[in-house]
Amino acid sequence: MPAVRLAVISDIHIDLNGAPVLDALCARVRAVSPDILIVAGDIATGAATFLSTLLALKSCAPELLVVAGNHDVWTSPKARLAGLDSWAWLDKLLPALCTEAGAHLLDAGPVVFGNVGFAGSLGWFDLTMREHLLDVPADAYRTGRFGAVMWNDHRFAHFDDGQGKNLSSEVIAERLRDRLSAHLKGLSTSRVVAVTHMLAWDRQVARRDRAGWSFVNAFMGSLRMGELLQADPRIELAIAGHTHIPSDHRIGRIRALVSPLGYAREWRAPDAVGAVEKALAVVDL
Repeated sequence: MPAVRLAVISDIHIDLNGAPVLDALCARVRAVSPDILIVAGDIATGAATFLSTLLALKSCAPELLVVAGNHDVWTSPKARLAGLDSWAWLDKLLPALCTEAGAHLLDAGPVVFGNVGFAGSLGWFDLTMREHLLDVPADAYRTGRFGAVMWNDHRFAHFDDGQGKNLSSEVIAERLRDRLSAHLKGLSTSRVVAVTHMLAWDRQVARRDRAGWSFVNAFMGSLRMGELLQADPRIELAIAGHTHIPSDHRIGRIRALVSPLGYAREWRAPDAVGAVEKALAVVDL
């Protein structure tokens, strides 16, 4: 089989980073000429910007695969009153927007190109990545607030339990992990690429000696997701995002790749063109 070229990026945040990033990304994608462009979540908050971003990206790559990011499923009290909680974003609105743009939302189901299957999920945090020696009250992890630090998923993500209450992060993570497990089982290919927004292995978490930083590491992902991926011998590449800190690890047989763009203040380049060039990874399978 001829090689399949992937272009990989995450956390492009077009609603915050603006049109120059989208223009630079499309130009760079065209330059590397991938068969498939993969965006591992945090595309844009808001339906209109999410759709316009997908339409632009689909115009510069033959195939576009995405997973939802936490920002992509943020909602509001007003939207929730209209029945649009984070489940509705993930299971109804985002799939419809992807279909309109000609993109594949892997949260909705896997896809196959040649002999390679692609499966993915937003994933969620279940506190297995927290720093156990950090002196943080248990309630802080429930509320997302510790001192001056506030983790915004606790404000803007609402996965309704069916009775108007937000499910715990552990339950959300388990449900999304079970969905991905079912998608993997449905693939008959001998090779699989897994895409999640949240992290799956501790080695992907940046540990720093700062209490606020250490606190938010609890919300980076799920070690149980990593266990699921490692249990499938077909997975050779696992792509993630969320952290805004790039990494490329070999974890057993799996290459674990994080290639985020992040916010402008975090860029390792003076402008959008340089930042995109550094962030976009190219993988030939």
